Amino acid sequence: QIVGHELTSEAASALYESASDFFNQPIDEKMRWCLHKGYGSGGYVPSGVEAVGRSTGAQADAPPDIVENIVFSHGGDASEPVMPERPPSLRPAVQSYARGASALLNALMRLSAVALGLPETHFDDAFDPPKTHLRLAFYPETEAAADPANGKGGAMRYGAHTDYTGFTILRQDPKVSGLQVQAPTGEWVPVPPIEGALVINAGDLIQVWTNDRWRSPLHRVVAPTASADGGPSPARLSLVFFTGPKDDALISALPCCCGADNPPKYAPVSAKEHLLAKLGRSNV
Repeated sequence: QIVGHELTSEAASALYESASDFFNQPIDEKMRWCLHKGYGSGGYVPSGVEAVGRSTGAQADAPPDIVENIVFSHGGDASEPVMPERPPSLRPAVQSYARGASALLNALMRLSAVALGLPETHFDDAFDPPKTHLRLAFYPETEAAADPANGKGGAMRYGAHTDYTGFTILRQDPKVSGLQVQAPTGEWVPVPPIEGALVINAGDLIQVWTNDRWRSPLHRVVAPTASADGGPSPARLSLVFFTGPKDDALISALPCCCGADNPPKYAPVSAKEHLLAKLGRSNV
């Protein structure tokens, strides 16, 4: 998790409040903004449409996730396929947050290049323009389970998966935990929210570029453990900014991350083709 970044708490709070207002509306109002094309096409997606645990290929029968979401892939500008009318604060909040997150992405890619011993601008071409998707993920109040990783029908809030392309910039719900990451040992480790901090997670294409030097870890979202009074698990809202290279970027191991004694572990892959393959597996 990082602190000291320039994605302001004011922008995060404004988007969190506007997104909460949107998701707390009746389902009929939210469905006005559904494109009925599954997850990955933008707009509102109700619970039961995505089973992200299937995206790895290891859990073909993973149950649908207990999450609703709405995705903006154009920074909230006029080219968005949908933009809800209510609350009216949503569009400016999306625009402000997306601008801040995009600036942070630029800094992350330049820091990454330097950390890998490359020129600071090495990734500029691959991210000209970047592919970004701002996902507002709402996990509704749900019946608590004795085992938070195994709810009704085996479903959890968001199944075990890796992120698909570049770095993910995540602002967790400041009050409700649930994110876990799998350590190399196989242990699931909680990632508690820290005030003002952002979780930065490497996606699959970062792992391909670095030839496993930087791992794209499995992670999941579980419900809080059942409370002593038997009450439900509270709702949770995350602000997720997915990033990746442009569609036609061909991703392969960087020369600094492979050699005669460490050959490339992955075949070159198109950024767009990889993303579409993962989305195709995860839609129910």
